Amino acid sequence: MKKLNLITLLIILITLGANAQEKFVNNLSKVPASLNPSFHAFKDKTRIGVLAEFASQSQGNQSQHKYTFGSTAFEEYNFQLGVDLFNNNLNNSGFNYTSAALSYMYKLVLKNDWILYPGITAAYSNYRYDFNNLTFQDQINIFTGQISANTIDPITASENVGYLDMGASVLIHNDINTLFGLSLKHLNQPRISSKQSENNVNLNMLISGQFGYEMDINKYGQAKLPEHSYLYLFNAVSIQGPNTRLDFYQDVTLGNFSIGINEHLSYLENASFSEIGFATSLTLETFEFGLNYRLPFGGEAKQYIPNSLELFLVFDISRFKERRRSDYSRFY
Repeated sequence: MKKLNLITLLIILITLGANAQEKFVNNLSKVPASLNPSFHAFKDKTRIGVLAEFASQSQGNQSQHKYTFGSTAFEEYNFQLGVDLFNNNLNNSGFNYTSAALSYMYKLVLKNDWILYPGITAAYSNYRYDFNNLTFQDQINIFTGQISANTIDPITASENVGYLDMGASVLIHNDINTLFGLSLKHLNQPRISSKQSENNVNLNMLISGQFGYEMDINKYGQAKLPEHSYLYLFNAVSIQGPNTRLDFYQDVTLGNFSIGINEHLSYLENASFSEIGFATSLTLETFEFGLNYRLPFGGEAKQYIPNSLELFLVFDISRFKERRRSDYSRFY
């Protein structure tokens, strides 16, 4: 039996609103290009990857987001291309979001071994709401349990909204241990309401800044740690309309194995939520596999945010990839 529970309705209504927040990838320190496309160009790599999140809501509803990406470097021309494909849906709710984006990043070599990657992104996105898949209260006979095919609820409808989306980004890093990033999404603030709607609803611009710093925690070859051991700190601050999100990552790399924790704080217009995640990954020659298990922190967050498991797999098919794998530092 399909029921429209309160949590599902809230998610749909928030998504329909102009202040709806972006869907963020939980493994952001591993796949930062999902937030800042200029990270596709980091270290001039050619990579492909897939990521999927699975989260269970109450009463059997499930939300999923999938992310696929690829990038390749044209080193002789000093630029990189990146492709991003997103899909987000709520099973049993009729909501589905898809997006395809192409990014261009140019490489500029600065003084003192710093490298700058400015980039632009063009995307096409589509929202689909099929509320006819939902069962409303007036359709259920409480005495017999039978479900009627008719409802008087005015929300039953199907909407399909597509739009062009523009963005800009920049990444600057050295070859030692530090990086900075800035990304602007939805520069054109596309309209996401249907043509039948009386009110225009536009997607707010998303502004995000990122910072990463890596420390060698086995610089002097201590016997208790693997030869290549690092602590990587990655932070991101994102603002979209009245909403703010803070992401903090602490990853420890021990040779080809890494483990870490991450914290997320979301400040919406009338509410705030906290989440914590536990991550691990394994690198085997040309590919890296990892997961992040996220759970809400605090009583209010547990009412609206489900536990979720996110898996990712990234293949490094760059030239000279064997040389790059000899050291597990991100900056090698």
